Amino acid sequence: PPPPPTTLHTSAAASTCCRSTMTSFFSKLEARVEEINSLLCIGLDPHIKELFPDGSIIDANPPTSEQKCDAAFTFCKNLIDATIPYAACYKPNAAFFEALGVEQGNVTLKRVLQEIPSNIPILLDVKRGDIGTTAAAYAEACYDHLNADAVTLSP
Repeated sequence: PPPPPTTLHTSAAASTCCRSTMTSFFSKLEARVEEINSLLCIGLDPHIKELFPDGSIIDANPPTSEQKCDAAFTFCKNLIDATIPYAACYKPNAAFFEALGVEQGNVTLKRVLQEIPSNIPILLDVKRGDIGTTAAAYAEACYDHLNADAVTLSP
């Protein structure tokens, strides 16, 4: 059977740990769509094998963690630069950054998010779903530390 549908959770509806002065995701998205007349959501999914298409990822001397992070950043930065005029929003997939290592991957994701102009909403693809304090911790990480405008959830 197909997986359950992904749910969108916006920071405006999140707990008090989230940015209090932000525009709601949907308001920001509507303004961007009207501005550029586009509904295009750009996925930022730096698949490690696609970052090193020459096969060096499996060579005897694979890229270092720093090289992987730099390649992921460059891939996303190039995609952002090429699509800014057309992007209604950006949807970085946190899993690909987390796979680069907790610290380095998070730093790389933050660098990528900083390249997205502030008038373009960010839908952080995390597909997180939990209850109580764990959900609050996820919300704090996504909204307060990564400054996402919205996140995907998996019910």
